[in-house]
Amino acid sequence: MGPAQAEKLAKLLASLPSKEERKKDLDAWKLTLTCDHVVTRTQHRDHSYYGNSVIECPECSARRGVMHSERVGPAYSDDGALVDRAAVDRERLAKELTAAKSKLQRQRKNAAATQHHIEEIEKKLKLGADGGE
Repeated sequence: MGPAQAEKLAKLLASLPSKEERKKDLDAWKLTLTCDHVVTRTQHRDHSYYGNSVIECPECSARRGVMHSERVGPAYSDDGALVDRAAVDRERLAKELTAAKSKLQRQRKNAAATQHHIEEIEKKLKLGADGGE
């Protein structure tokens, strides 16, 4: 390799992102295995599905198939720290709970309006029946 090629190679290697920068491109995946254990793995976020169909289960110490995979979000925060999945899950569940409570409140309001409408129709039917006799 000549000096010009070595210089080009050095420039190319220097332009590559650092390990810390590459961590920012990883997403965490929650995997349900055939043994029903759930594990978390990381994978580059360019992937739309988890790439491995069989992984080592840390609880069984055996290779198990991946039955279900779910992308749960970034694996590392902007400062390079591993994201606390439990805290993220709690936050997601809290938002989901708030949305479900709002939906239930709307449904109860609609049910009360429907019940009131039914009662009005029943009154009209009774009045019509009483008036026709």
